[in-house]
Amino acid sequence: MEYSIWTILWGVLIYSILIRWLEQKDIIPKYIRSQGPIHTIHTEKGRKLLEKLAAAKGLWRAWGNIGVIVASLMMVATFVLLISSAFMVIQNPTPTALSQPRNVLIIPGVNEFLPWKVALEIFLGLLIGLVVHEGGHGIMCRVEKIKVKSMGIALFAVLPIGAFVEPDENSRKRASRIGQIRMFSGGVANNFLVAIVCFLLLFGPIAGGIGVEEGIAVGGILPGSPAEQAGIIEGDRLIEVEKGERAESWSIERKNSDEVLRITMDREIGIIGVDGNGPYKHRDSVTGYGNELLIEGEKVQTISGLKELIGANDVVLVQIGDEEAQHIPMGALVNLVEGGPWMEADETQWPPFGHIVVTEINGFRVIDSEGLTGFLRESTPGMVVEIKYYEFLESENRWGEAKHKVQLGKRPNSEIGSGFLGVISSRGISGIEFDDIGIVEYPAETYLQILGGEDIETPNGEQVSFGARLMIALQLPILGATSDNISFNFAGFTADNINFYSVDNSLENIDWIVFKLANILFWTGWINFNLGLFNCIPTAPLDGGHILRKYIEIVTHRISKKEIPQRVNFVCRGISGIMVVCLFIAIFGPSIFSG
Repeated sequence: MEYSIWTILWGVLIYSILIRWLEQKDIIPKYIRSQGPIHTIHTEKGRKLLEKLAAAKGLWRAWGNIGVIVASLMMVATFVLLISSAFMVIQNPTPTALSQPRNVLIIPGVNEFLPWKVALEIFLGLLIGLVVHEGGHGIMCRVEKIKVKSMGIALFAVLPIGAFVEPDENSRKRASRIGQIRMFSGGVANNFLVAIVCFLLLFGPIAGGIGVEEGIAVGGILPGSPAEQAGIIEGDRLIEVEKGERAESWSIERKNSDEVLRITMDREIGIIGVDGNGPYKHRDSVTGYGNELLIEGEKVQTISGLKELIGANDVVLVQIGDEEAQHIPMGALVNLVEGGPWMEADETQWPPFGHIVVTEINGFRVIDSEGLTGFLRESTPGMVVEIKYYEFLESENRWGEAKHKVQLGKRPNSEIGSGFLGVISSRGISGIEFDDIGIVEYPAETYLQILGGEDIETPNGEQVSFGARLMIALQLPILGATSDNISFNFAGFTADNINFYSVDNSLENIDWIVFKLANILFWTGWINFNLGLFNCIPTAPLDGGHILRKYIEIVTHRISKKEIPQRVNFVCRGISGIMVVCLFIAIFGPSIFSG
């Protein structure tokens, strides 16, 4: 059942009023404290354990100093991130899957990016994150000689959202400000450390023992496609492909089945996307399967047949379905990059009236974007290439032929030695994405490369650094919603994709343990990183808010040589208010502003 954002907000308000009434009637126990829909359950148990863990005070104080640096940098980063996110939502409030309020909660099944299939791993990662976070606070309290008043867990209504260590306020105030900052930083430092350890183990020995099975990994099936008609389903892996002119015989290994299935597919060409900047002017009416494709009056049913027909001519007569036939250039649809070699060589092309269709480079026939990318990958910086292309002549309302020589440059921010032309390619042939099977391939190898720490390249051939790969790994659960090149999110090695992976022969009998351990490490690392990042937001009652207050106290004390609580409160409340507003806009803004 779907609920509107206003239903959720009204529900939270009514719940908060009810809890307040129950408190006034002394119905709720004293050890449960509430602030709106957020409750904290307090206990004094566990304080002796903290004393034992905090015995190595010198070591913990050194770790606390590292935590101060990490937490301070992350606090600034979250401040900038929230403000920029709020401005982006105001400028473009279009709702997306990421902007749904339910997807903020780390609750499998409620958050659509956290499936029930990995609920155990997610809750285990959350439990570890909360324990090490609050344990860090508790240990640093004792290191800085701050008494611990109580410990407990925090709930949003009945849902656990965190844990806490409550220091004795009088004892805390007697500690130095730097000591208090170390105490508040201890939790997030522990979270980031756990995240780094988890991903190091995952990138190294665990993912190193996992391989990709041979064949085509079927992540999805397009409606009405030949694959759907042949009975192929998600999770299948196609092997031993025997290609024919039109019909093909396929062997299928289906998940949870030892039987190898055989199917025959009758190819039918379809269109899965049309770039509006390309030469073909009909878009919505031709997408899908079932529309007959004619090239120079000849019917085409396969991609190979299409490329064969257009290979000899740059401009061909194209008719799709009942739409009128068009003479259009067929090649790689590109747009020039500002400051790139092509734009610098011919400034009249910037900005272009439209996109450009490259049909030939150094005598090599370019049929699609893959052909252009393949040529450039084999080229070298400094090479002079002659490009034959077609550009839209607005004054004449037609696509006109042109040629130009460009000296290839070196790829920016890349160690790859291939030449750089300075273009961004659209998918397909002249911006038209043709398909004759209907299978959306699951990027099993790409995900394993990211998790395995191997060298990987972007679609443009640029090398991905370790830091960037780590950031990509943290985005894997939402990658399908943020990337134009990948259609699937990665929640771990689950029943949906387990058919695409295998483990080393020596571990084959315990492969389920390897996959389970990989999932635990992935989700524990992911949750700990995000838990640490969230707590660095500079607003009360988060750690970032407490750290901010201590920094402001230090600055105001050095300026005035005396305590001025009013100034400290004014600055802290101002920044906290800004953060709360930005957070509210980032979460609820798309639903509210878009109407």
